[in-house]
Amino acid sequence: MDKKEKIRHFLQEILTRKGDSESFADDDSLLLGGRIDSLNILEIVGFLEKEFGYDLSEQEFDPNNFDSVETIAQLIRS
Repeated sequence: MDKKEKIRHFLQEILTRKGDSESFADDDSLLLGGRIDSLNILEIVGFLEKEFGYDLSEQEFDPNNFDSVETIAQLIRS
């Protein structure tokens, strides 16, 4: 499973726990669309730290970086 697939799978797990089974594209806005919230962003940060060794302290925190599969993938590539 590549990085993008892992991110997508994790986001789907979050949404499923929230009772949201609607599909989404890699560039769909989940934060602005109200499908994830700030607590979910903290979950995502923890996942990125554990799964990819991502260190948030190295970058300025911007919630928009966690808005979609694509923005999260770009964040960990940078």
